[in-house]
Amino acid sequence: MKFSEMPYVRPDMQAAFKEMDGLTARVKSAASAGEVLAAYKEMDALMSKVDTPLSIASIRHTVNTTDQFYAGEDEFINEQYPLIAEKTQAFSRAVYDSPFREELVKEMGSLLFKNIELDLKSFSPEIIPLMQEENKLCTEYQKLYASARLEFMGKTVTIAQLGPYKQDPDRAVRKAAIEAEGSFFDQHQAELDEIYDKLVKNRTAQARELGYENYVELGYYRMNRNCYGRKEVENFR
Repeated sequence: MKFSEMPYVRPDMQAAFKEMDGLTARVKSAASAGEVLAAYKEMDALMSKVDTPLSIASIRHTVNTTDQFYAGEDEFINEQYPLIAEKTQAFSRAVYDSPFREELVKEMGSLLFKNIELDLKSFSPEIIPLMQEENKLCTEYQKLYASARLEFMGKTVTIAQLGPYKQDPDRAVRKAAIEAEGSFFDQHQAELDEIYDKLVKNRTAQARELGYENYVELGYYRMNRNCYGRKEVENFR
């Protein structure tokens, strides 16, 4: 099946949240590692059921930001993902705190618990409004970026379509492509600066709400850096 033919139906998030709460309760009251594992598998299947349509809608919006239907779905997604994170973190914490931890590590591996630990460090329900605002700002940037229509070598192209020209064997073509791309950012400098400024302030606020000095440490956690951090990157550089 082609991606364009994949059906999209907005998931019933309230029903999904209710099911997530039920699975979290099952983990907390589990009498064995087997019961925890069964709940974990059901949560994994549920998340696949929820993530698949949301991913379809997000991709279709990115491909064509002028499509009003998927623009509306993208707004819906921006609101929902932080709420999903709240539910999945509650479930992950229940698994992490399970009295059957040793057996679960043998079955699922220690890396899973390391990743849960990082996730627990990167989210709190208190920052949901900030995360929703962050998502909206990212969408603003995507729409602006996708709106670019540049006249280049007798064609009207997008920034993405300049890619091959930026790798052309002819240096003059590469230079012209870079300058064409740069002209778009020059023309929209004020808008881009405003989005960037808001994102920096938003992410700094999220980090401080979670107890960090700035977004750097939180950013590493959100990128799921489970085997290296800022010091290792500085050393590499």
